[in-house]
Amino acid sequence: MKSITTQGIICLRDPKVLFEYCIARIGYTEYEDETFEYSIKPNYSVIDLLESPSFQGIPGINLDLHREEYIRKNVTPVFISERTPAENREDIRELLDAEGMEYLNRLEWLIRTNTRYSGDNLYVRMASETDDEVFSVSDLSNVGLRSSETLRIILEAICAGRIIDGDGFRIDDSNRGEFYALLTPIYLKEKRYIDDRRREGIETAMNLQKLGRPLKAVDQIKLIDAIDRYKNGEIKMEEALEMAKVSRATFYRRMKQFQPSQGACN
Repeated sequence: MKSITTQGIICLRDPKVLFEYCIARIGYTEYEDETFEYSIKPNYSVIDLLESPSFQGIPGINLDLHREEYIRKNVTPVFISERTPAENREDIRELLDAEGMEYLNRLEWLIRTNTRYSGDNLYVRMASETDDEVFSVSDLSNVGLRSSETLRIILEAICAGRIIDGDGFRIDDSNRGEFYALLTPIYLKEKRYIDDRRREGIETAMNLQKLGRPLKAVDQIKLIDAIDRYKNGEIKMEEALEMAKVSRATFYRRMKQFQPSQGACN
């Protein structure tokens, strides 16, 4: 029997660490006899990383059963029905036209729409081939030496539920929680340091302007980021100059001005 399948990923973004957690794969299959089927495959190793109130379950799915897959045949799951338009809705044609759809596929509509359900933090994005690919740490060779960036990329892969292969280590469902608990505090500490440095640099620039020492009009955020990345060996001088869009002399002068130990009057 012919069929058409739509695949998506149920996700949420924790406001504390801003990573995208891929908690389940959801599929919808339509058959030529007009029957249909929904399937939801939770990723329990990612779900275990989340705490209430950020995540309070998938509506209509009893995760305590710990099933590998939840099937709904010819029944629309609560998760779908409560956040997508019904077929008999008066403005259904307008809603479909807005998303470029010819007919109602509720999962497809949920993937395409920018509308967010107010009842929880869950949303659905389109599934991609990379969702199931093993992430190799060797792919980070171009990231540089900045530890926060490396940690961010690894943590994003952990939260996406991907298997990670490194030099002498492997992260998968069996140890995902342990690596997450180890790396997240380190990343957050490093991120706070970078954010503080940027804030100090912006405050220094503002103070210099107030004291009548005009600064060349440059993007301060890009400049401070370029200085930090250069000082930590992540990028070379030429790359830093290109990133900040300043001359070498200006770059060195600003690097001295933005030293935390220097006051605004120096």
